[in-house]
Amino acid sequence: MVVLQSEALTLRTYPYAEAHQVAVFLSRDFGKLRAMAYGARSRRRAFGSGLEPLTHVRISVARKEHQELGVLKSCEIVRAFPAYELSWEVNLHFGYFAELLLEFSNEEEASERLFRLVLAVLGQIHDKPILLLARYFEFWLLRLEGVLPALEERLPPDLAARATGFLQAAPSQLTEDVFTVEELQRLEGLAEELIEFQLERRLKTRKMLKELL
Repeated sequence: MVVLQSEALTLRTYPYAEAHQVAVFLSRDFGKLRAMAYGARSRRRAFGSGLEPLTHVRISVARKEHQELGVLKSCEIVRAFPAYELSWEVNLHFGYFAELLLEFSNEEEASERLFRLVLAVLGQIHDKPILLLARYFEFWLLRLEGVLPALEERLPPDLAARATGFLQAAPSQLTEDVFTVEELQRLEGLAEELIEFQLERRLKTRKMLKELL
């Protein structure tokens, strides 16, 4: 039995029996981790709000060697983003970000750069437009995966140059006037095309965003 300890982001939970949940985390040190959260659905709600999507936590997972599913021993909240504090639009994007991370993160593979990207984007959700942060997150995720093409091959020269500069900035430095509404929509379409090509399907949360926003 080994005990894995790491900072993590909660990505998703699945109900198990009447009182438990299986939780999926993006951990800083071990990539994607799955753990049984005993009592998470009981009245006492073991682990509290630490299992809400994209909550930044410190976890301890006990797991037998060569076993994929461990047991969640502790889940300490570092920073939470309660749904009631966020707009409806931001909550929808949280689900989208979490699904992207589920698809693009790997089991048993340290994900320091990806982890830092997510924290940097989440740190600006109260200060920057969510559509701007979403495009930044999508393109950087594709870049970290090594599948982002040269933007000048897919976009007009001026827009490609500004999009390149956009990705060179930190999320805290993003400004609303960098793109027009039409340009932002064009970037959204390109990101969607590239993600669907990579995954060979459309994400459920992406479809929901297009239908509801």
